[in-house]
Amino acid sequence: CGKMGCRQGRATVDGVQDIHPEPSGGFWTKKKADELQDAVDAVFNKAGEALCGMTFSFTIADPRLSGCPLIGCSSGFGTLCGYTMEEIVGRNCRFLVDPVPKDKIDWTMRRHAKEFCEAVMYGRQFRVPENEREDWMPMGRSADELFCYQMNARKDGSLFNNMLYMKVIELSATLGQELPYIVGLQSELPFGKRDLAQLAKNTKVLDSNMNKVTSALAQLFFVATSMTRDDAGVDLNDGYEDEPELT
Repeated sequence: CGKMGCRQGRATVDGVQDIHPEPSGGFWTKKKADELQDAVDAVFNKAGEALCGMTFSFTIADPRLSGCPLIGCSSGFGTLCGYTMEEIVGRNCRFLVDPVPKDKIDWTMRRHAKEFCEAVMYGRQFRVPENEREDWMPMGRSADELFCYQMNARKDGSLFNNMLYMKVIELSATLGQELPYIVGLQSELPFGKRDLAQLAKNTKVLDSNMNKVTSALAQLFFVATSMTRDDAGVDLNDGYEDEPELT
């Protein structure tokens, strides 16, 4: 699906079809994109040195729809990647990775992102395997989030280092019918993983700011999110078997 107005196939989880209502054509508007970016700017883009002076944007993806497409984004995400909102909504974020030369793609990180989305879809927890952890990755974090770093391509073909922090938040337009969605905080990293390591050292600021943006999202949806907690030391089955085929 290239646009939000089409109806995508619904996911089947453990043999039961998910019958959640699919967003309609006018679900995400420029007004909502601007309001979300205003909230992100007010919370994140004034954080100063604590978050490396980065400029952030925001995305919302639905893991129950085929390919986990974006169903909304802040206007700053379009500024970051060069695409219009109409070109973004309804597409999986891999449209920013597919044009990147294969030798510049972090394939392990790409697999982590795919498996994280699949875990959310099937109601499972996801953790990066210990043998694939990198030094910059923060310890003792919740299983409902993932820090990613990937080379992306803008619409004009220029490449940039993109930080993507994904977090599971439950959203609904109807109180009591919340479903898990994946929100993504994104920013260009001029100095690559050095910037990412600095961000990972400021998770308290990150958590506080994410909670504030979640409150702002409540103006667009009813929001329920898990409490940030320390799950370090919990033995979890990550469900890793054969490496999935990348598409």
